[in-house]
Amino acid sequence: MKNNRFFAFMLTLMLLTTMISVGATAEGDVKLTYYSTSAEVNAMFEEMFERYHEINPNVTIELIPTGVGMGQQEQLQSLFASGNAPTFMNIDPANILDYQDKLMVFDEDTEWFKYLNPDAIEAGRMDGLVYGLPFSTQGYALCYNKRVVESVIPDFDPASINTQDALRAFFETLDAAGVPPTMIHGANWSVGAHYLGLVYAVHGKDTASGLRFIESLIDGTMKIADDPLFQGYMDTYDLLVKYNYRKDDPLVGDINADDQAFANGECATFFMGDWMWTIIGTLESKDLEYGFIPVPWSNDPTAFGNTEVVVSMPKVMCIEVTQSTPEQQAAAMEVLEWMLTSAEGQEYFIQAGFSMPYNNVREDASYNSMTQAIAEYSAVGKTINIGCFTYLTGDAWAKTGDMMLKYTVGAIDRAELAEEIDAFWKTQTKQ
Repeated sequence: MKNNRFFAFMLTLMLLTTMISVGATAEGDVKLTYYSTSAEVNAMFEEMFERYHEINPNVTIELIPTGVGMGQQEQLQSLFASGNAPTFMNIDPANILDYQDKLMVFDEDTEWFKYLNPDAIEAGRMDGLVYGLPFSTQGYALCYNKRVVESVIPDFDPASINTQDALRAFFETLDAAGVPPTMIHGANWSVGAHYLGLVYAVHGKDTASGLRFIESLIDGTMKIADDPLFQGYMDTYDLLVKYNYRKDDPLVGDINADDQAFANGECATFFMGDWMWTIIGTLESKDLEYGFIPVPWSNDPTAFGNTEVVVSMPKVMCIEVTQSTPEQQAAAMEVLEWMLTSAEGQEYFIQAGFSMPYNNVREDASYNSMTQAIAEYSAVGKTINIGCFTYLTGDAWAKTGDMMLKYTVGAIDRAELAEEIDAFWKTQTKQ
């Protein structure tokens, strides 16, 4: 009997201690660290966190900055390995696989999750559980500068570029007028994940189709050179290489310089996404009107991929649970609610040019022309599902991207490129 009373007393004491501890989240000081792989908007996050501290003085958030495409995955791995894992972070959905046992599993019944657009929560789902929350919808294809293109082709209609031959004629017309037709960003993530990713993704409208194709490369039942999509997209890539504004130095890989050149009208098109507005929008001298042209891979205007652009939710917000305290985790959750669903938090993303997949974004939000152009493709369902990014981790885009860059400068031919890509995938395992 005494033991039962003692047990009851201890249980009550534990519950009271837990309540006091949880209450300390709101009362006591808490320091959080945030790791961002969206390096192009470091300044935005710094401003957000400063403002959050103003309205919540007990919460201090330190941004762990990264460079654009510069060893971000390696840096994150190092932070975890050294015991300095960030409290919360934004990462690629594919990275959930790398840190799945270290991330908070979000409760889908959380009250403020009701603001997520239908299916948006799927961006951070893995093995049936939600580990990440999206903050933007983004897309990519061949972005074009309307002023530059229409100075050569008045009343240009991007829908007219629905075959390789049409793209070739378009580039030839621009070139003949003395306008550099296009630009390739000389970084492995751009050509390895975004461009080569088209080869995998266009195998079907669902995520599973792209995944199955990659898995056939992993188990060796398919060689990429035998795939019509690979050959088609490489034919198109040859066009981009031929008319590349950076062809004299194609490995520059300076996103700021490339965005500046495109914004100044130094070339007509740029294989890139609407996220580049986060840089272009800050420039004093820039053109304002842009659109997107799909990247055709064949001469069949009805073939999937020839009239569609990639649309995705490329980054998700996650909370770390193995190296952070319950108080830090609770505070991070409150920060995310403010960032993603409050009018003040959302405004930072809106001003940076992000289209947010939340249904309570102010109705009068105005977006730049790049974001609007991607939204127009989404509105009519002309989109490519890049769900195969599950496999396109930093290792995949770095290694196959480096292969693509070697091809770009002529160090290897297409057959050698295909052999190297096959060899890489054979070293991987199925997810």
